[in-house]
Amino acid sequence: MTKLSHLFSAAMITSTAILSTGCGFDHSLIDASDERIKISGRVVYETYGRHHGDFVRTETMAKWSYPGVTISTKFIGSKITMFAKPNSGFFMVEVDGKDRKKIGFTEANYDDRIVLADSLDKNKIHSVKVVYCNEGHELQPEFHGFKTDGELIKDDTEKKNKFYFIGNSITCGYGVDGDRSQTFNYETEDFTKTFAYQVSEKYDAEYIVFAKSGYGIYRNYGDVKEGSTVNMSTLYDYTIFCDTTYKWDHNSFKADVVFLNLGTNDTSEDNYDIQRFKSAAKNFVAKVKATNPNSKLILMTGPMMHDKALSDVMTTLDEIAFQMAKDGDDKVYRFNFTPDDGKFGYGTDWHPSAEKQNDMTRELMEFMEKHEIVK
Repeated sequence: MTKLSHLFSAAMITSTAILSTGCGFDHSLIDASDERIKISGRVVYETYGRHHGDFVRTETMAKWSYPGVTISTKFIGSKITMFAKPNSGFFMVEVDGKDRKKIGFTEANYDDRIVLADSLDKNKIHSVKVVYCNEGHELQPEFHGFKTDGELIKDDTEKKNKFYFIGNSITCGYGVDGDRSQTFNYETEDFTKTFAYQVSEKYDAEYIVFAKSGYGIYRNYGDVKEGSTVNMSTLYDYTIFCDTTYKWDHNSFKADVVFLNLGTNDTSEDNYDIQRFKSAAKNFVAKVKATNPNSKLILMTGPMMHDKALSDVMTTLDEIAFQMAKDGDDKVYRFNFTPDDGKFGYGTDWHPSAEKQNDMTRELMEFMEKHEIVK
């Protein structure tokens, strides 16, 4: 089995009507490796044998762990169908820049294909964009390809900017469609409603995401004061969550801006060692900067911290930014989201609601405009 790790440049293109589902194999599948399909994110490409009766054809799929992976293409035809591993999770679909609609490759339907659009003008060029809404470490999503009654078209359009988001559940969109009385459910998680996605859309940016709910720089949510064996620092060099098979190529994506929002889980439940956190944060930021030497870096505090935890994380990031500036790095910035006071309601497990994420987007954009971070 051949394994490849690569990042395709992604174009934000679009999708309309989700109509039907079905199961089975079709030999006309255009697989994930086709140059007319753009995929952006921490993605691994892997060949596999796809069965058609007694015949097995070698094809390529894309698989990943982190949210926000974007799959896009253009085509001439009236219909387009997406193929994925059953129970891969939820995707937000747009066709021709119109109505957004969430689709689900779920355990309940266990389908391997969903029609994204039908009855389009077969003589026009259409665009489709599919964005992964969830965290995929449990679901292990796979994209197998598209089928159309027409023809895919290569799209060489490039985005104006490139953004890299490093974060936790806030960046993932954990519970953004739920309420504070609920516990986690994949249906209420939606990356496309986060500040990260919205800022990328506003600035016409291709983006990648390295974010995991409950994880911190040195300590994960509720873990011992001494820290967690597996954390964002130890995962940083790998493409797939908790899989050391695939090393992430840090040179495959040259970000204009890196947004780092961690510290909330490190300081959770008031059971942390501030010196361990300071040391780990300093080392992790240095590693992020070393692997993105030409990028602007925004060190951010999230909205779920308050009181001592917030003060400790703010002070730590202030000290790191100050020292980096003192050492001659003029591309490091500090930004604090306004702590969540419930004004906009709460999502699942007291996470930011969709309305709060909208306000976070506004705050961050105002900061970026003020400091002319993006041209």
